Amino acid sequence: MFGKAGAGSSIFTACLLLSGPQVAGQETAPGYRIRPSEVAIPDSAALGQYQRMIRPFENWTLICDENLKARQKVCNVTQTIENQAGQVAFSWSLAATPDGKPYMILRTAPVAKSDGVVSLKFEGRKEPVKVQLDGCNQAVCIGMLPVGPIMREQISKNSAPTVSYPIRDGRTVSVTATLKGLSKAVGAIN
Repeated sequence: MFGKAGAGSSIFTACLLLSGPQVAGQETAPGYRIRPSEVAIPDSAALGQYQRMIRPFENWTLICDENLKARQKVCNVTQTIENQAGQVAFSWSLAATPDGKPYMILRTAPVAKSDGVVSLKFEGRKEPVKVQLDGCNQAVCIGMLPVGPIMREQISKNSAPTVSYPIRDGRTVSVTATLKGLSKAVGAIN
């Protein structure tokens, strides 16, 4: 098709001329720019040598980032709960420390009390699991929870905890999360 001169090659040539030379991040016209990748590339990786794989599972999303040159892969499994306006109320990810120990990264809305506690109330347990927030920025508040015997048991039961945390105006945000589907998503990591 492209070997013969004709309508096909004219359209191809016109597209090349119209597109012009572009460099990522440059403005294409006043007030417009090329949208950069949503994947943050670490300093140790070159463009084109880093990839993200996203696999949806029931209630969870498996995200793996891989440095192709260094052959290093880092994965986490994430669940996000948002309100009807699309604002994140709660998010948590199962990840691992560099030495392979599993932990949950808990994220709340940035309106949470920065010194507050996230409470995970599981059915059948008298006391909730409490996670101290490590701090907040303009986008999110974060806390860390090592995955020990209690969490392993709840993951195996596909529990649905009520997650609560205090916000700065004195109210409490409460949502229901679920561990259903987490084991299957984790099992898909190669």
